[in-house]
Amino acid sequence: MPSESRPGDTGAVLAPAVIASDLDGTLLNDERTPSERTRKALAAAAEGGLAVVAVTARTPYGVDTLPELHPLVDSFICANGAIFYRPVDGRMRIRRSIPPRVARRVSERVAAALPEAVFAVETGTGIIGEGPYRDLAGSPHWRFVDSLEAVFTEAATVVKVKVFDPGRSGEEMAAALDGVELGGLDMCHWGEFGMLDFNAPGANKASGLETWCAERGFGPDRVVAFGDMPNDVPMLAWAGRSYAMEGAHPEAIAAATGLAASNEDDGVARIVEELLDRTRGAA
Repeated sequence: MPSESRPGDTGAVLAPAVIASDLDGTLLNDERTPSERTRKALAAAAEGGLAVVAVTARTPYGVDTLPELHPLVDSFICANGAIFYRPVDGRMRIRRSIPPRVARRVSERVAAALPEAVFAVETGTGIIGEGPYRDLAGSPHWRFVDSLEAVFTEAATVVKVKVFDPGRSGEEMAAALDGVELGGLDMCHWGEFGMLDFNAPGANKASGLETWCAERGFGPDRVVAFGDMPNDVPMLAWAGRSYAMEGAHPEAIAAATGLAASNEDDGVARIVEELLDRTRGAA
């Protein structure tokens, strides 16, 4: 599928300086690996002087499972914008975290509205979750406890609160929380998958990417972004040019300035190749 501009998109982009991409469902294929074409496109982008940034809900230890990406990506913006991480030198910076008392209070309100939900807390270096979360866990970084109270007793740092409800979609979970006081936490969902993430106020993919770019002197007009899910929407809306993947959630498609082929069809690589060809042609 070729790239396709949305109505009103002129196709112009100021000398792109940053390629910012979500990982799962976007840069990675369905086997959760980067294809050979994707690796070559990212390497070519770096050779062409572009910074490549992965902006993901994954945490640093989730990124560590992708060693083939480490030399191709300048930085990983993790936990929906809350953590900056560079696996090549091990540097990690927690941008924003949630005061544990606030996380606990909000979680109790969410539990009252979603009585079948189970909770986990991301600390940046591991995750502490209620026992029923065990069926979803595939990482040695998980630790399980027997109650919501125990989750917050164990968690000294709260980067993100994760809520799972096997009986509802993410959209249904979000709707059930309409009117619930969430303490200003930034909430995102994954459409049909019954999970919500709560980050510190203002911690989302757009604010994380904006901070990273500002520290290097780049504004949104120098950024090309890619994503597929509602948690990508702030980033897609902020970037000067952005692409939702074929089959993306409708909210992501509405926020993006263009459409790309699917993650299985090397959508990010195709657009990056086009951008590099266009840049070379203008030189």
